[in-house]
Amino acid sequence: MKFFTISFLLALIALCAVLYFLPGKITSVVHTTTQEGYGVAATTYPIWVLTREVVDGTGIEVELLTPPDAGCPHDYVLTPNDLMKVSAARKPLLLFKNGAGLDDHICKAALSAGKGIVVIDTGAGIKVIGDDDDDDHDHDAEDDHDEHEEHEGEDDHDGHETEGHHHHHHGGENGHFFASPYEARKIVATIADELAKTDILHANKFRENAAKLDKRLQMLGDSFKAQLEPFADKHVAAQHNVFDYLLRDCGFEMPLAIFADPETPPSPAEITAMTKEFKEHGVKVIFTEPQYPDELAKLIGKETGATVVKIDPVASGPADPPAGYYFDVMNNNLEIMKKALAE
Repeated sequence: MKFFTISFLLALIALCAVLYFLPGKITSVVHTTTQEGYGVAATTYPIWVLTREVVDGTGIEVELLTPPDAGCPHDYVLTPNDLMKVSAARKPLLLFKNGAGLDDHICKAALSAGKGIVVIDTGAGIKVIGDDDDDDHDHDAEDDHDEHEEHEGEDDHDGHETEGHHHHHHGGENGHFFASPYEARKIVATIADELAKTDILHANKFRENAAKLDKRLQMLGDSFKAQLEPFADKHVAAQHNVFDYLLRDCGFEMPLAIFADPETPPSPAEITAMTKEFKEHGVKVIFTEPQYPDELAKLIGKETGATVVKIDPVASGPADPPAGYYFDVMNNNLEIMKKALAE
């Protein structure tokens, strides 16, 4: 009996050793080190919204560094409370930024709040609109995006050497590609790829979510193009260059902009010159956005006869947006734009 007991215990120990090294056990070890070993954050609202869609169903929380109602963060300065989010986050912290200079200052402030932050440029694979850019894109073909190097302790972005598009663009680069469903596909692909590198356990889920988003974004972009391209011969304007990528997708000429910098209103002389320019170009529609007052746009619209309508680039929104929020807002934009252009 004693021999049997010893043999049984030895067999049990051997079985446990085998089970320990089975793939299922290895997976559980990866689960511990990946799911709970890093944090995820985004600098801006649209990147945050898209990142939340990619991690849906994994239980991963995504932190937004800027307030949800901040709008485009051209001159936004992180507050002490914003910086506390950074210092309190798990490290390493994967910080997804917009890129193209739109939020470099936010990344610098975040990096100063502590070590262990990996900045990932979601716009690194996107051709930035500029004077010398070739803006013809084949959106039906498979979209490639560049490999993104992880940068700890730095926030430089590569591959964006284009100059500004005359006085209508600020900072020399236009980083508002999130307002284009076609470009949002590339953002989503980058987010999923970078998360999959860090978290093996959820890699398949990230890619599954990204594939579904990619299909929906392609269909959304196709809808914009099919329904708005018939009006592309009309000249349009916007409060600032947030809709340039979206309108380019639909075949429009580069829209004129009221603000070269939304934080710096034009002078009376500039308003007069702008009104004359809008008349000369025969601007039919001026698109405003909920992030900025539209009194000046309405004044110019009254002087030029242009229709003024408000559409939302998803630069800001509710603190807890529902699933599919990006698509809900963009589909509503499509209906508003189609109606205004058809008049």
